[in-house]
Amino acid sequence: MTRPAANGQPERWDLETAAKAAAAEAGDVPFAFTYKGTDYEVPNQRNWPAEALALLGRGEIDAALPLIVGDDTYRGLLGAGLSVGELMVLFDKVAEQSGVGDLPNSSPPRRPGSRRM
Repeated sequence: MTRPAANGQPERWDLETAAKAAAAEAGDVPFAFTYKGTDYEVPNQRNWPAEALALLGRGEIDAALPLIVGDDTYRGLLGAGLSVGELMVLFDKVAEQSGVGDLPNSSPPRRPGSRRM
């Protein structure tokens, strides 16, 4: 809803300010974990760049991960020998911690039925 400003014109809603307030209210904290003796953090999913989600959706994990965790952290994980299986476990845990890990799987789309003509 847009409020009228003092001059009678609608006041613009500021997305950045609203998102910061929502993050503060939700208590967005990074997910901290240890891998091979080194501590790392993954930002809360709400703080991931939208571009990273698009890359993940296309299966481009190698391009998305540096955007999510930062170049130094990404290189550190790769240098420590992170496997795809470990990465999958990490993403599952990050999703669980952010409250989306226990959502049921979506039902497959309904197949159109055939009709006799």
